[in-house]
Amino acid sequence: MRNSLKIAAALAATMGICGYAFAQNSSRPNGGTSKDVSAKTAVAPSLAANPQVVVGVITGAQYAVAGTGLRNRSTATINISGFVPPVQKAILYWGVLCPTESACGSTIIFQRLSPTSIVPKTFVGTLIGVGPDPCWGSNHAEFYKAYLPSNYAPSEAGGGTYQVSIPKGEQGITDSSDPWVEANASKPQWEGASLLLVGTGTSTVNITDAGLAGTFGEPDLSYDLPLLGTPNGKAVHWSGINDDGQVGNSTTSIEGVQDEQVFINGTQISGPNTGPVPWDTDSDFNGNDAGPLPQLWDSRTHDISSVSLESHSLDIEVTSLDGGGDCVEVVANAISF
Repeated sequence: MRNSLKIAAALAATMGICGYAFAQNSSRPNGGTSKDVSAKTAVAPSLAANPQVVVGVITGAQYAVAGTGLRNRSTATINISGFVPPVQKAILYWGVLCPTESACGSTIIFQRLSPTSIVPKTFVGTLIGVGPDPCWGSNHAEFYKAYLPSNYAPSEAGGGTYQVSIPKGEQGITDSSDPWVEANASKPQWEGASLLLVGTGTSTVNITDAGLAGTFGEPDLSYDLPLLGTPNGKAVHWSGINDDGQVGNSTTSIEGVQDEQVFINGTQISGPNTGPVPWDTDSDFNGNDAGPLPQLWDSRTHDISSVSLESHSLDIEVTSLDGGGDCVEVVANAISF
């Protein structure tokens, strides 16, 4: 049986997590300590009113998702493909590591650049999760989402290009330096942002974020999500938006850090294996939204049609092939079936 650290999604909502001892060989500048890295519940009193797991259900739908990394940047670009209009829902997710107990990173500037440009707008996010510091010396992590007006969706089928910018006063390091060379835990450390567009199609789409965001593992974790709706027998796609994944130390790959495996209902869908592999052999937690640097943010999508959905739930398990210590957090999930 795989060695998984069971972290209930409900725990992520209140984040009463204390005393995690990070790996002694952590490849982050501030990792390798056994100090209490628990998030302070005082920063997120509004989360207490949220259900343990919130699932949005959209029928006659399909979705597209893409993201970008924001560490040591003031701005970055998201290129999204696979959207089918008209839009039913558009959501922007982002995450930031806060230097103190106070909340940070609640606003973001977002603009569509193409296929037609619209003026940038500042969005105030809804806090969907608080997590512990993922080995960077911060006080805690915060995750937000904002619902976008329908005109932010691409004006035609396919996709578009978007610019994400960090407002002045919320910025940390902005010189585009390597995070493993230049890190400052006394400032906000922005992680990344992802755009989720729910368009029109023939499937049912489930979206899960509040109550799940901030679920932590090193990297072993697991969580169970309900599946609301009836599979139509067509292709099933699942996406995970994840925080703080990396390949190792900067661009140097390290065994045990770049080898996370993801299993859904007992079927492996990504990560390395020693035998023949019909799945994506790359880890879902390697910072591929912003490679080769700054990494630290992932929006990954897989065809999981081979996964059994008879239980009408998703039992998602993440483990390391070599028992490594990549500190990661879950932000949101989406599935179409």
